[in-house]
Amino acid sequence: MKPSLASEAATGTAKMLDRLRIPDLTFPDVAYGAKETPWDLAILLYRGGAAARTKQVEMLIASGALGDPELDRLELVSGLHAEINAALAGGNSRETAADQIKTLRGLFSFADDASLKLTVSTIAETYCAWGDFLLHRTRLKIKQQKKSSRSKRPLTMRSAYNYAAVVGTLLDRVLQRHTRIIELTRLRWTSRRKSAVGVQAEKQNLEDTFAFGHMLQDICDRLPTSVVLGAQLPFEIKLRTGECFASSSTRPLPLGADVDANVGGRHFLVNLRIETELMMFIGQTGMNAAQASGLTLRHFSYTSHNDGYEVSEYKRRAKRKVLFEIFKEYKSHFERYLEWRRTLFLESNRLLFPFIRFDCRQDVRFGADRLRAICRKLNRPFVGPRQLRNTRVNWLLRRTGDPDTTAEMDQHAKRTLLHIYHRPSLQRAMAESTRFWAIVDPHLTKTESVAPGECTGRPEQEAEIAAKAPKPNCARKSGCLWCEDHRDLDSFEYVWAMASFQQLKLYELTKLGSGKFDDDVTPAQLVVDRIQEKLEWFEQSSEIHREWVVEARARVAEGWYHPDFEIELAEQEGSL
Repeated sequence: MKPSLASEAATGTAKMLDRLRIPDLTFPDVAYGAKETPWDLAILLYRGGAAARTKQVEMLIASGALGDPELDRLELVSGLHAEINAALAGGNSRETAADQIKTLRGLFSFADDASLKLTVSTIAETYCAWGDFLLHRTRLKIKQQKKSSRSKRPLTMRSAYNYAAVVGTLLDRVLQRHTRIIELTRLRWTSRRKSAVGVQAEKQNLEDTFAFGHMLQDICDRLPTSVVLGAQLPFEIKLRTGECFASSSTRPLPLGADVDANVGGRHFLVNLRIETELMMFIGQTGMNAAQASGLTLRHFSYTSHNDGYEVSEYKRRAKRKVLFEIFKEYKSHFERYLEWRRTLFLESNRLLFPFIRFDCRQDVRFGADRLRAICRKLNRPFVGPRQLRNTRVNWLLRRTGDPDTTAEMDQHAKRTLLHIYHRPSLQRAMAESTRFWAIVDPHLTKTESVAPGECTGRPEQEAEIAAKAPKPNCARKSGCLWCEDHRDLDSFEYVWAMASFQQLKLYELTKLGSGKFDDDVTPAQLVVDRIQEKLEWFEQSSEIHREWVVEARARVAEGWYHPDFEIELAEQEGSL
């Protein structure tokens, strides 16, 4: 055998052995489209594999263009693969896993370019270097964006933090860390400041949303089964406003489309109706687009609840699990859509909103592209899924005045509702201000104190009160703490409010000059100590009270303050 042939044979044998030593790093339980490349984390073992195009990386590996796999990475990559697989098995969405893999490729691509090690023992150092790289991108000038490659384009601090957090969460589990690895970086989460919505802007927002909802209803009404099966193309859709647009498609129905009826070139009308129904469903239920898109068709049952219906899957002798909640007026429309959908699609297509796709991909995210195009053509505002959900949440919050009930109806945690979806409203602020002055006006009878708690509205100071302690006068919160008529409340809300009030006074203490008082004890310090006494009493009285105090202090430490003190504390922190 010639030396060259012997060398090639030896190289081929070595590559085969390397491949045999690599475990299965694919995701066989994930459903892929006909033209979609299955996920395989084995590409992360090759230098340059993370940066290569998905459809070409296997060919590059097979041809030897990426060299031999770096098996010292195997323990780390196997651990990451196991964590993503476990999360998928535990109910994590396909979209979440896709984001994790995409972001991991960004980290590995950076490490390849910087010649940094990617092993279990060195990943923390490499991760911190990647964090510095992301931080650098947050400081780039926007003007450089068009001249830069994608990996060097500017980032917001929130985006950089999100990227690092996605990978950091996986690494925390792989490395079995007791503290978060992202805390080793200089990346910090930045909260978006919420500006109050004026009366006119709030009115305009609702008008745009209602007009968009009317358009959705008109499109659904004008695309019944008879139209999508037999209408002549192009088909004109007329709205109640007199506006109209033509809908048609020159593309034939794709082969193998999971449709039970011959819709031909009218598949565009089918997709438009489904897209419209999905947007209406999101507006009615408050679900996010990814959740709603992934729902499957079931035998739904309805139970009256909160002036609407809880919708669950009907199962005889089984515990009912609520899938979503709808307003009662939407039920008849939803049932009409279900009948339309059952007529057109085969039983094998189980999606509740089964779009006809040409590329057969399973990971296409819902973007409402058809409705966006129609709104552009008609020169009217498009209201996206997030805005629909925001409007619904804030409308419910105004209507109920109860964050707990609103959070339950919209399937959110209360914290998520208040910090993500709640929009400050000038109109609501004016109403709350009116109620506030009705409470603190000394000429009116009060049942609530100006500080957290309750009182009778007749200020009377305690017998034993420090000389510099604030005197009760129903105008200053601090004075309530030494008032005979002040009453503590047995609730977490009260404990949280007290902890927030204490933080406000601590800020005041830090800003006081040392020479303003003859001794070291200031009125603010007395207030801090008084609140501390109350919190310690709660902490020692029972286990449930202790949990309240722990949770309240944790919230304050995170900057999550009680709404009654949120604005004052924001001013003290300089975030307003």
